[in-house]
Amino acid sequence: MKYRAVSAFATAIMAAGSLLLGVAPASAANGPPSVGCTTGSSCMVELNWNVTYRGSSGGHNGVVVPPPPCIGVPVGDAYVGSQAILSLFGDTAPLPSDSPTPLAPTSPDGTPSDSPTSADTPAPTDSATPTGGAGASPSPTATMTASTAALIVKAAAGSDPQDQAIQEQAQGLIATHPKPAGEWYQIAGNPSASAREQAKCQSLPPFIWQAGAAGTIHIAGFNIPPRTLAGLAYSQLTTAGLGQVTLNPVGANDTNLPTFVDVAMTDPTRGFLSVTTEGVPYVWATAETPDGTAATVWAWVTSMTITPGTANATTFNDKRCATAHLDGDNNYMLGSRYPAQAMASVGAGQQIDCGVTYTAPGTYNLTANITWDACWAEGQLTPGGPPAKCKPVRGAGGLAASTTQPFQVNVRAIQSVNG
Repeated sequence: MKYRAVSAFATAIMAAGSLLLGVAPASAANGPPSVGCTTGSSCMVELNWNVTYRGSSGGHNGVVVPPPPCIGVPVGDAYVGSQAILSLFGDTAPLPSDSPTPLAPTSPDGTPSDSPTSADTPAPTDSATPTGGAGASPSPTATMTASTAALIVKAAAGSDPQDQAIQEQAQGLIATHPKPAGEWYQIAGNPSASAREQAKCQSLPPFIWQAGAAGTIHIAGFNIPPRTLAGLAYSQLTTAGLGQVTLNPVGANDTNLPTFVDVAMTDPTRGFLSVTTEGVPYVWATAETPDGTAATVWAWVTSMTITPGTANATTFNDKRCATAHLDGDNNYMLGSRYPAQAMASVGAGQQIDCGVTYTAPGTYNLTANITWDACWAEGQLTPGGPPAKCKPVRGAGGLAASTTQPFQVNVRAIQSVNG
């Protein structure tokens, strides 16, 4: 005997081969969702239940994940939900005395005599019917439970080992005192998913008991797939920051003479700043489920740009400006690679690697920023930075640039001496 939901208020989301847990509406209190839905709705899909993060975390990077193939519709608790399920299988065992108000005995046609009126009952619609599910019988019988607005349609008669196991579990819950905490869910196709994706729901049991807190579903063996884990890791990623700006020459700068720029890097709020053997700075984040399925995201610096704070300047942003090097205190720095002696020998109007040449005197606010790109690979962190087959994070909205605080530069005019 198989069942499917054709109209429901879904409060949990589950995927065959993946696990998407809990749904909460976005509000002014929690801000816009950092993990969005491809359907464009304002829902917040809380995917972080039972996921472990390592490396960089705590970020709020926008990423879109595909809608899950299946939804879990709440049927009822250990007593009400169990009796509702048993009534569908033809077993009308009475509820224990400490349960909520029991369902009235079903009428001969299978519809409870105290079912909600048509004004309270959500009518089944084609748009909410899972695509690719088992076909309904020519004369389906609707059954409404006492604790949910899920409309259950009896699709076919008969029994199989899976149905038998569900009945035995329901009977066991009803016989257990005190009442176990938890919720029954009916699994159905997600109308927002494609027909091909919804077809995965057919491999799941029609009803699932989730012990413990309501609003979550977890089944051993069904886990978030690596691609979705990559999106989760990406959303959590925090990049490294930029700290102190160092100029050479120190102090007042002269017009038409190059000023070299170095910028210190700072560790991410949570996580570690690493550098490849080629000097490319990067951070990483790994998301993992209890069964060991994991995905790792790497974000690395792609460029450094110096903004002089005035149009009366020429900037130099060579590619090697974004290559990290150590200063005397073993801090990672970005910027000019000229040694001190070479800097001192540069004359007016010469081109340098990283810095600025001001062409008019004044006081200016100089800033520097670095841009980031990201990719992911299945599994745990591998040393040395992004692997060769690292893939773009699908649905990623882009990482924000890291920027320094404004650094005040005093520029004076070069005075000529007439002999």
